[in-house]
Amino acid sequence: MKDVDVVVVGAGPTGLVLAGLLSRAGVKVLAVERRPDRGDRPKAVVLHAPTLELLDSFGLLDDVRARSIPLERFAFHVNGADKYAAEMTGLDSYLDGYRNLPQPVLEGLLEKYAVAHGARIDHGVGYLSHQADEAGITVRFDGREPVRCSYLVGSDGPRSAVRQALGIAMAGRSLTTSYLLVEGVPQELVGRDEVGVHVGLTGMVTMMPIPGDQVLMAGPVVSGLSLERGAQVPWREIGEAIETLGFGDRLRLAKATRTSHYSVELRVAERFVAGNVVLAGDAAHLNTPAGGQGLNLGIGDAVSLAWRLLEALKKDDSSVLAGYDAERRPFAAEVGRTTFLAPLVERIRAGNAAENVPGNGTTALTVQDEVDELALSWSQLYPGRESRPGAPYELTAGARVPTRIRTAEGAVPFLAPSDRIDGSTLLLFDGAETGVPKNGSSIPPVRDVLRIPRPADGRITVPEGARGLLVRPDRRVAHVLRHQDATVPAAAHRQTASALP
Repeated sequence: MKDVDVVVVGAGPTGLVLAGLLSRAGVKVLAVERRPDRGDRPKAVVLHAPTLELLDSFGLLDDVRARSIPLERFAFHVNGADKYAAEMTGLDSYLDGYRNLPQPVLEGLLEKYAVAHGARIDHGVGYLSHQADEAGITVRFDGREPVRCSYLVGSDGPRSAVRQALGIAMAGRSLTTSYLLVEGVPQELVGRDEVGVHVGLTGMVTMMPIPGDQVLMAGPVVSGLSLERGAQVPWREIGEAIETLGFGDRLRLAKATRTSHYSVELRVAERFVAGNVVLAGDAAHLNTPAGGQGLNLGIGDAVSLAWRLLEALKKDDSSVLAGYDAERRPFAAEVGRTTFLAPLVERIRAGNAAENVPGNGTTALTVQDEVDELALSWSQLYPGRESRPGAPYELTAGARVPTRIRTAEGAVPFLAPSDRIDGSTLLLFDGAETGVPKNGSSIPPVRDVLRIPRPADGRITVPEGARGLLVRPDRRVAHVLRHQDATVPAAAHRQTASALP
C-alpha cells in the first residue's frame, strides 16, 4: 500500500512547480523541505519568459507583477562606458522582457498554488535514505515516519542527498574564483531596467535591481580572488575591490545590508534517471549565475518531468522517463556553456569587438552578434538553437512552441500557456484538414485541436511540407504532421481557438 504517488525532496522553485503540476493532474504528492522556513534572502531572482508564461497559467502573474521589477536587457558596461546590450524584448512571447523577483516570494506563491491543488508540503523534514523494491519505494526522513511511493524526485539542491544516495557523479569542473554576493542600497538609482555586467581591467561585477529600491551585486569582482567556505568578507574590502573597476558612483552603495560569497560549479549529473528515482534542478546541474539561468532551467526540468511522471503512473511504466534524461541533460550542458562568459568578457575587455569568431559554418560573429545570441539563448524560448547561431528557429521535433510569433505583420498568437499536463495539443496550419495523427508514442492523448497561421517572415519557421504540429504538454513538438501521415477524425476532441492576453 503506497502512501503517495510521488515524493519530492526539496521544496525550492523546481520542486514546488513539479508538485503543483502533478497535483493539478490528480497525482498524490508529498514534498519535503529540510529548511524549516524559506528565509528572506533574494537568492535567484531572474524570471524569463517561459517561467512567466507558466506562472500566468497558474493564475499568479498579477501577484508576480505587483512584487517584482520589470527588466528589458542585460547590458555590458566596459571600462566605465556603455558598450553592448542583450535585449530581452521583441522575442516570441506575449510576455516581453523578464522580471526580478526574490526567490522566497516566488516560493511562497508556488507553494500556495501546489497546496490549493492538494499537494502536501512539509518543512523541517530532511531526507535520510530510500529503498526500492518491485512494489515501490520506501523513503526515510529525519523528522517523520517513512513514506511509500511509486516515484521519488530529488530536487534538493547542489549537495543533493538523493543524488549522493544514488551514487551519481557530477561531471564538470569548479571555477577557482569565488563569487561575492552583496545586497544594499545604491548611492544612485541607475540601470533600473537592466541587469548590468560591469567589466573593468581588474575584474567584473554584476548589479541588478531588486524590490525596495535596493540592488543585488554579484561576481568575482577581482580575478583570482578565492575564499574558503564560511570566510567573512567585510563590505569595506569588497567596496575597495569594486572601486578598482573604474565605474565610480554607479557601483557605490550608500549601505550594504548583507554580504556573502559562494563557489561556482559548471557540472551536470552523469544521469538524471535511476529506475524510479529522478533528479531535477540544482541536484542535476550547476552553472554560473550569468543570465539568471539556474532557476529557470530547474523550472523547465519540472515542466518536462511532470507529464512524463503522470504517464508513467498511468501506464505503470518508468521507461517514459528515459526521454527526460535524453532531453534535459544535453540542454543543461548547453546552458552551462552559454553561462561561462570568461572568453566573451576577455574579448570585450581587450576591445576586440571588430574581430570575428566562427559562427554556424559560414557566418562570422562580432561581439555584438554573440551578445544578441546570448539574449535568445538566455530567454530559454529557443532550446537547441545554441548550436546554430544566426539561423532561424525551426519548429521540428523537440523544439519549444512559442505563445506568440513575430512576423512582418506583427505579433501573431500561437499557443496559449496551460497548467494541464494530461493532454497534448494538435496545431493545424491554415488549410490543413482536421485529423488527429495515429501516434503510438508515450505522450498524452490529444485534448485540443487548434488552427493557427503558418509562420512566415519571422524568427520562427516550420519544416517544408508540414501541415501541423503535435505538441506535448511541456510545449515541445512531439511530431511534425505531413500529408502522408495517417489520421483519425478529430470529432472526439475539443476544438478551440488560440487565445492570448
